[in-house]
Amino acid sequence: MYITITPQKLGGTYSQSSADFVGYLEKENQSLEQEEMEHFFNQYGDEISAEEVVKDIDGNGAKLKKTEPKFYSITVSPSKYELNRLQNSSEDLKRYTRELMKDYVVDFPFLGHL
Repeated sequence: MYITITPQKLGGTYSQSSADFVGYLEKENQSLEQEEMEHFFNQYGDEISAEEVVKDIDGNGAKLKKTEPKFYSITVSPSKYELNRLQNSSEDLKRYTRELMKDYVVDFPFLGHL
């Protein structure tokens, strides 16, 4: 598995809102039928709206300085072996991601140097 954690920037400064990034991710769904769309999800639900994603992310940075990243993107790329075990199932991948994020949250205090 390969994981990257990237602070989101616009040019040389940190983005003040996640709206552009969420909009970028939503482009993947533009040409798809409703039943084929991939929705945002979290540990509690499977169909989180783009508006709710932006509200939750942007509402979580009140104590951050303008020189600090407001949010990070986390890219998880399972290996071929891991994908084969997941059988390329969207539901299995969501479960895998949720479990991975539980580990991330436990280790988060140690990731402050990223």
